[in-house]
Order: sequence, then structure tokens, then C-alpha cells
Amino acid sequence: MLHVQTVLFPTDDSSAAEAARPLAERFATRHGATLHVLRVEAAATGSVAPASAAPRIEADGVVQVRRRFPMPADAILAYAEEIGADLLVMGTHGRTGIDRLTLGSTVESVLRRAPCPVLTVSPRAAGAAVGPVLAPLAFDSASDVSLETAAALAEALGTHGVALHVIEPIDVPVPYMMALPPLDTRDLAEGVEATLDTWVAPFAERVPIETAVRYGDAAHEIVTAAHALSAGLVVQASHGRRGLSRWLLGSVAEDVVREASCPVLTLRMGARSLIRPDRPSAPAVPREDWPDLFDALSRHAAASPHEVSVDVVSSDAVGPVFRAAPFVGMTYDPRADTLDIAVTGGEHHVVRPFAVRSEAGAWAAEGVSDPEAPGPWTFDVVGANGARERVTVRSVRTPVVA
Repeated sequence: MLHVQTVLFPTDDSSAAEAARPLAERFATRHGATLHVLRVEAAATGSVAPASAAPRIEADGVVQVRRRFPMPADAILAYAEEIGADLLVMGTHGRTGIDRLTLGSTVESVLRRAPCPVLTVSPRAAGAAVGPVLAPLAFDSASDVSLETAAALAEALGTHGVALHVIEPIDVPVPYMMALPPLDTRDLAEGVEATLDTWVAPFAERVPIETAVRYGDAAHEIVTAAHALSAGLVVQASHGRRGLSRWLLGSVAEDVVREASCPVLTLRMGARSLIRPDRPSAPAVPREDWPDLFDALSRHAAASPHEVSVDVVSSDAVGPVFRAAPFVGMTYDPRADTLDIAVTGGEHHVVRPFAVRSEAGAWAAEGVSDPEAPGPWTFDVVGANGARERVTVRSVRTPVVA
């Protein structure tokens, strides 16, 4: 089941950016979601309007907000984190002119770092009809996500899905090519079709899903298939900046966003899902409260032994940074815009953190300093590169020896 409660539509009021507004409004209306319209204004480097100073107007389920940031992508990403956006809908073009509107600046940065799925709409895709939902599959863990999302969207839109796999040519040096036996493409295609059928089977009872196999450059064939099918939407998954396959932002996914004649939904692995809600999100801690929050936690932990675990939870870079390390303290330096986590014998730095979510905000606001106060304390921290880290601080209970 689709989970869309908050839709974010960033705009600079240009006609190209506004091309995405009707789709954002339709998604919000269909799902009874709150639509946030974020007007991003350029600001000189170093002059960022704090969230509390930004005017906020709310009426009829639409929230109007203005933000000034030197980099528009930073404003969009920070606000998406602040409101816990489920879906970000934006145009691929703005007012900066066609030469600047190729992916490589704002849209690219948002796609690579967004905390939620991003639905991009190019000017040529603004009037796309409701056709089938096309899901390119690379037969990896990301493909499960894109196929499940595509099936749910096809069901909600009253259309069908198409699962596509592109067989790309393999460059083999000539000396080795001479030693290889001829490749039977028919056998290869049959094997891919059988694999597609296996992937589609769990969703075919809910919504009709066709399968298709194409040969050639992945991005070109996805865009060509979308046009040939009169697709209403392409749903593609991405591993983000550091994925191992070619289905990465920076190559295939960005080319599809740039060239597709219909809207494209990009699902960054590690971002929130549209299908089912994640565990209930902790409230966002206002940035101006971060220094006091971490100072209170550090003073509290100094009264008795504590340990800290730091885990990277983004899907493209999962793993522990610290595991039950002796905790010294946490600090946030607004001037350097750096969050520091100190343990005995080392430190971990989160540079330019976008958001901190934690139930501990209320604890610090109450001025609790009792060493017996309940814990553990968990902080979900989002860095400037989109990486998500979970920081858990807990008391170390020393057993009593009789």
C-alpha cells in the first residue's frame, strides 16, 4: 500500500519548474497528503535564513514556505528532512537557462541525496497521459524495491505495469573474442525472460505486469521503451553515488531523467519507501537546539559510564563506525557546521549535517541531569552527502559483585 502523507514541491516560479506542480497537486489530492510548496531564492554564500525566520503560510492543506540558500539543493534537502517528506516532486529545469539545466547541479544533487523518492517532470513530460508504469530491472536488490513500487502505483492509477530488462553489449578485446564460442542471443533472451517472469510473479496477482527485453545501451533503451509504450511513468531504483552496477546516478538513471518523455520516479536506496512507512520517525530537533542537546547528553553521560554505537544505515554504505565504544561526548560546532562524536581513543565527524531526529530533544529541554534517567538515546543524523547514521548512546551497567 502506498504511503504518501507529505508531498514537497520546490519551485523558483519559472514556467519550467512549475510544469511539475499539477503532478504534485494530483499526488497530494489522491492520497489526502499535505502539499508543501517551497520557493527557493538564491542567497549570497554564508547568508542562510534560519528556518524560524522563514515565512510559513498554511491554508487548504497547502503549506507555502520561502527559503534563501546559496545552493538551492541544500534548501530543498534540508526542508525535506525537516518535514519528513514522503515524496519530492520537482521539475528538471529552472530559471537558469537550458545550458545550466542539464542534470549536474540542483536536480542531480537532490536525486543523489534525497531522503525520499523523487518524481521528476521535464517540460516535455508535463502533459504525459496515464499509460503503463515502466519498471527497469537490473536483477539486484534495488530491483525488488522498484518493482514493488511500480506495481503499487500501477494499481493506484488503474493501469498495468511493464517490467523491462536491458541486455547491454559487453566489450571484449579482439584477441579474447576470437577464442570465445558464438553467443546464442536467443538462449540469452529466453533466460532473461524466465528471470523476469520469476521477479514479476509475486505482484502479478495484484496488477497485470507485462515483461520486455531489449538490447543496447540501458538508458537509451529505457527511454525508447517508455516512448514506444506511451508510458505514464518510469520507476527506477538507484544505488546512489557509490553503487557497483552501471545502474547508478551519474549514468543510466540521470540519462533517463534527462531524456524521458514521461515523469520519472527515482528511488534512492537508503531513502524512505513509498510502499510502507518506516518505523515512526522521531521528531526533528531544531538546529539551534543541537549545541545544548549534545552538551546536556555529554554532561549526563559523564556522571556514569556510557557507550556509543554509530551505524551507517544508508543502503549504499551500510556498516558500523563504532560499536559499543566508550562514550566521551557529542558536540555541534555551528561555525564549522560539524557534529563530533568522541570516544576513548578516537572521534567521528559528520560534516554539514542536514537533520537530527531524536526523542531526546524533549529530555534535554526539560533539563534532566539525573544519572538514572531512562535511556538509551538514539539520534538519526543525515549528512550533507545524504548518508544516514544512527547514533545510540546507552548506560553501561556495571554488575554488582557480592
